[in-house]
Amino acid sequence: MPREFGLLEGGRIVKVKIRRNPRYLALKIESDKTFERKIFLNNVWRSLTKLYGEYGASKAGMALVEYEPEKGFAVLRCENEALTMVRAALATLTSIGEKRVAVHVLAISGTLRALRKKLSRGAEGLSESGGF
Repeated sequence: MPREFGLLEGGRIVKVKIRRNPRYLALKIESDKTFERKIFLNNVWRSLTKLYGEYGASKAGMALVEYEPEKGFAVLRCENEALTMVRAALATLTSIGEKRVAVHVLAISGTLRALRKKLSRGAEGLSESGGF
């Protein structure tokens, strides 16, 4: 969804549209304990900030879209330009509080609809091959 900004150019205000290009990541969270939404997201932000600093983390535009702690499932949104940074931050997340945790990226897509489609195809393939 584009955002508009007014810039002054030669005495005139020129509208500039900045287009966001989000990516959605489906995550599997493995842990013995469930965590509240806020605690999980704060730890992901902390991991991202440790790796890339506040300036780098601010470019991520990260938000938790869905979170189901009982199933160990989450959907995270971030900017396309920061996708590798977010994936690296998730890989370095090994504990929340005193509990060990592992976060795996199941799928990545540009829209939630396509992400759900990828996940449903993946679940069918796993059930046929004897997984899950």
